[in-house]
Amino acid sequence: MALVIYDQGYRIKTPVKSLFAPRGVEQLGASTHTAPAGGERDHEKEMIDQSQHHEIGPTVQGHSQGNARKAASVYSQTGGGSTSLEHPRAYIPASLIMSYPIQTVLEGSKIQSALYKMKQYSISHLLVLSGTGRLMGVVTEKLLLQYLSYQGAQEHTIEDTIERCYSTQVITATPDTNIRQLAVSCVEHHLSCIPIVEDNGNLKGIITRTDLLQSLINNEWLDSR
Repeated sequence: MALVIYDQGYRIKTPVKSLFAPRGVEQLGASTHTAPAGGERDHEKEMIDQSQHHEIGPTVQGHSQGNARKAASVYSQTGGGSTSLEHPRAYIPASLIMSYPIQTVLEGSKIQSALYKMKQYSISHLLVLSGTGRLMGVVTEKLLLQYLSYQGAQEHTIEDTIERCYSTQVITATPDTNIRQLAVSCVEHHLSCIPIVEDNGNLKGIITRTDLLQSLINNEWLDSR
């Protein structure tokens, strides 16, 4: 299943690479020679552009480790090295390693509330939902702290809302997406997490870079053969 973009809470058909171009060596090299823009508006734009490109904290309630072991068990029961016409050997669906329940925050919430929830669950990112439950974005602890530390004409405080601290464009995947594809996407697009969303828009879980690394470390079946 291909990755899907949600923009302003709605699923759109624009290909991922059209909006999230892979950031390879050339792109990174070019960025190092570009002078940073000045002013508060440029700073906020930079923060928004980076909203999905940061490392995240531990996953919630240890679901990822248990699901990784479950995935390994399922794989071994299918014969390990056997292949099928329907799925390649390395096919492991996202549903087997995703973390749940998902920790969220409503759009318009105060920065103070978001930071408190992150501390409460020992995480560094939250999914932002609308009042009707639509996925609106991903907010990270790093972006919130950057916003608070910015010295501009207007003072930023924890009483401000999170609205200027996250991007409204989110790359998502379905529960049957191969986790190999998710790993590649995290590297190509510098994503810290990928929400798992059913075709009908229901949130099912989330896969973080930590989940993928734990699966790679704990399970040798995640090879390239």
